[in-house]
Parts: sequence; C-alpha cells; structure tokens
Amino acid sequence: MHTLVIGSRVHADKQGINFFSFDEHTGALQHLSGFGGVEYPNFQCFDREKRILYTVSETETDGHVCAYRVSPALTCEKLFCIPSQGDSPCHLALEPTGKGLAVANYADGVFTFLGFGRPDFIETFPGRGNHPNRQQSSHIHSSLWLEAGKSLLVADLGLDRIIWYTDSFTRKHYITVPAGTGPRHLALSLDQGTLFVASELSNEVLVIQLGPEPSVVQTISTLPADFLGENTVADIHLSSDQRFLYCSNRGHNSIAMYAVDQASGFLTLLGHCKVEEEPRNFCIDPSGTYLLCGNASSNAITVHAIDQQTGMLSSEVHRFEQQAPVCLTFMT
Repeated sequence: MHTLVIGSRVHADKQGINFFSFDEHTGALQHLSGFGGVEYPNFQCFDREKRILYTVSETETDGHVCAYRVSPALTCEKLFCIPSQGDSPCHLALEPTGKGLAVANYADGVFTFLGFGRPDFIETFPGRGNHPNRQQSSHIHSSLWLEAGKSLLVADLGLDRIIWYTDSFTRKHYITVPAGTGPRHLALSLDQGTLFVASELSNEVLVIQLGPEPSVVQTISTLPADFLGENTVADIHLSSDQRFLYCSNRGHNSIAMYAVDQASGFLTLLGHCKVEEEPRNFCIDPSGTYLLCGNASSNAITVHAIDQQTGMLSSEVHRFEQQAPVCLTFMT
C-alpha cells in the first residue's frame, strides 16, 4: 500500500487536503483522512525525510505557503503559513536537500525561493508575450531542480521562456521558446539532458536538448488532427522507465501518450486516452503500473492501467469521487 495526498480547489471551510491509501496491485483508492483551513490548496509537495507537507494557498492576492508535519498516523501539525511574496502561487518545488522551496506566483509573475536557513530570493520579470489575453505580463507557472539542487529551471508562461538559474541564483540565462507557446510544466530525462515542456497555449510538447546552448529540437501537438475545439495543455510526466511521456489536455479531456526515443529524446504520438473534465494534474504510482488523473471539473479521480510494453493507458479501472482534485502527490 502507498499513501497519496490530494489537494482540492476549494475554500478554507472545506476539507481541501485529503489522504488516501493506494493499492498498487488493484489500483484501488481508499480515503483515510483529511483537513481544511487552507484557501485553495491547489498544489503541494512532500518532504519524505522530514515528513513535512508543503501546500500553496492560491489566492489571487496575498498568496501563502503553509507547512504541516505529518505523522505516520496522518495527524498533521501546522508548522507555519507564510507569504509567498506574490499573487496566485500555483506550484512548489522542494530543493533536493530540503533546504528551501521554489515558489511560482502566477498572477504577478513573481519567482520566490523560500530558504530554510538560507537567504530568500525574489525576482520579477518585465515584458509581455505574444498572446493578447494570456501573455500581457510574466506568469511564472512551475520550476524544476536539476544537478542535485545546483540549478533550477523556471517556466514563464507569460514571456515564453525557461529561466535557468545557477550558482545560488547569482547567475541566470534564458531558454527562449516559440512565441505564443506558454510553457507551463516541465519533465526532465533521467540523464538531465532532455527537457520536455508542456506548452499550455499552443497545445504542444516541446523537446529541448540542454547543454551549453539549449535549443528546441522538436515541437509536437498534444491533440488529434481533427480536433477543432478549445483546449489548454496542463500536466506532463515521464513513465518510470523513461520510455513513455504523458501530457494532459483540458478541453479535449485526454492524456496524450508518446513513445520517447532513448537516443534522441524525440517523441512519437501513440494516441489519446480519454479522461473526464479538466485533467489539470496527474501522477504515476511508485510501481509505474497506474496513472492517476485529477479531473477537476467532474470532481473525480480516475485510475488508468499502464501497459508496460506499449505505454498505452487503459480506460478507467477505478473512479473515486473527490471535489475538484487538482494536485496528486504520492507520499510513500
């Protein structure tokens, strides 16, 4: 059995953070406990060594980051709730040694590093992008640590670029992506040589070869050629064995499935697994056997088996009703 925590897009008077057991043999979920008191706990991460759960409070103004110590019995002790230094904090990335949190403040484009025993770091980015409505300014959406915490990649949806920080935030350079792309979430190959970018506005996955001069080497759609409706890309993850990549579509309401060429990192579209409404976030269980999808607008978590040979997802094998699930994180 594994333990899963799910954050829901609900007000503080609702039970927005919930714990579940997950059976890796059957794919079944069982609700264990939960708590409220956090306004829009829309994204979380978990420090397994210290057993600390960090969650955002994604309010449009005066965003916060809260921390709870979680006992093995899943009782929670509140440690702090501090300003995120920006508006609408939507993503957290725990520094690999647990010495700080990278915080993406979407609304006002503020990137924050909250240092635990280290100095905080805050930066904003002037400018505007190509999209007339969604890119009027910087919108920091996520971040990803690499090199064991020596550097950090930060996705700026509003300005169509990835910021690459090094040397304790004293140096940075930009990886520019095509105009109107809207980089949202990131996935990294195990050798840290290839970056996969979920492009919210263009409904594409970008493949970027990292190195001294990073460059976009492939752009591939997340949608069927005959789909003409509204859509925005959301989450992205590699399979446990790195042979497959998955990216979620909100609108088409599907998970796009790709094979990953192990030599080049290039993607080949395998097909689409239909899910429910607004698959904002998903995760793969620790055994690599199942993909769990948070369908925010249909208030359900759906569980899909992963074919270990082909990477294809099954239709749902389990469905669990949960109000507005928007972040799924395995704790064990």
